[in-house]
Amino acid sequence: MGSYTLDEVIKRWTRGDMTTEQVVGQTLLIVQDMARRVGTLEKMWEEERNGRKVGKNEGEA
Repeated sequence: MGSYTLDEVIKRWTRGDMTTEQVVGQTLLIVQDMARRVGTLEKMWEEERNGRKVGKNEGEA
């Protein structure tokens, strides 16, 4: 089974096309992907924030 969007999972489960176990598995895959994406954004934000601080310090010196 491929991975679905959260809306697709809900629709399929509501129609009875997926078991509870399948819904839990798909939901965990969605949460895992979201956690990876948030981690990437946090890393980018922190790098940008640190870059700005370095730039300010260099400019003030």
